[in-house]
Amino acid sequence: MLEKKNKRLKVYLHVIFIICIFSPFFNSQSFGYDGVLFDAMAQIDERTDFKKSIRKVKNSGISKLALFARSRRYLGQNEEEVFELKNEHPDLIILGAPKYFLLREDLDADYISTTLEHIHKYNYLFVGEILYTHADKSHGEQTARGERYVDPLGPGTKEFLDSLSGQGVPVMTHWEVYEWERDWPRFSKIYSEHRDIDFIIPHMAFGHPYQVEEILSLHPNVYMTISKKEKDKRAYSDISKASKLGPGFIDNSRKIRKIWLPIFKKYQDRLLFATDAHKRKRWKKYRKIIRRYRNILGQLPISIAEKMAYKNAGKLYGVKLD
Repeated sequence: MLEKKNKRLKVYLHVIFIICIFSPFFNSQSFGYDGVLFDAMAQIDERTDFKKSIRKVKNSGISKLALFARSRRYLGQNEEEVFELKNEHPDLIILGAPKYFLLREDLDADYISTTLEHIHKYNYLFVGEILYTHADKSHGEQTARGERYVDPLGPGTKEFLDSLSGQGVPVMTHWEVYEWERDWPRFSKIYSEHRDIDFIIPHMAFGHPYQVEEILSLHPNVYMTISKKEKDKRAYSDISKASKLGPGFIDNSRKIRKIWLPIFKKYQDRLLFATDAHKRKRWKKYRKIIRRYRNILGQLPISIAEKMAYKNAGKLYGVKLD
């Protein structure tokens, strides 16, 4: 009996010895990043259960949530409800000005005046995404021209950005690289002409690494969220547009592709973790999305992971995290 116990003890000691020897090679990749998370972009409308969604956020270990209303039918739709949600969860929610779906060709006068007024009224810390170029998706609205389009060089955008100058309010500019030759020079121009405004490009513009490199290298006032960029984007109604998008940054084994690692390293100060939870379907998967991104962040050095996970967003939005 004593001999058996000694054998078991030897086995246990041997296992512990192996763990100690190899522990330097067991980084957070094995277990996923388990630190602080600041969801730098999420949106919500009346189709989603507000209270249930916020419970999912809290249960997922999110410290801060940058949230804005989706105004699908009229300007300011859901705005009051989201403001009340902020009052109920003041330590969690960071409010942004609502997204307005009906903008076409240029920012209209009502959007400009209302958004500027409400930035002060509701103390919005950022402007929720403006849909400048948004290709039709196979699961969404189908338009005659195959995209929603707002010209970033329109007089409305210039008026709006001129009015925001010096206020320290970041602006989310949603555009996708399928018309790179048309759009990149135009966005580059507004980023250059408004250097005192920080801009956020959701989903890394669905770009290739070389396009992300060009954008971020030229414009130090531009940040990008990594939301929806982990996988190849295929849900376009127009296959030719989808073929022009860059690859996702994880492979079929859920490992970060090597072509993206230099981007994460070089621009670690301007990349933001975000979920872009918006429709009911995505809010339902919120906890799954968080698990996926904890695994992704866990593959990076902890200093880089922490910046992308919460430090960059805290600095950008002017929010302190304990």
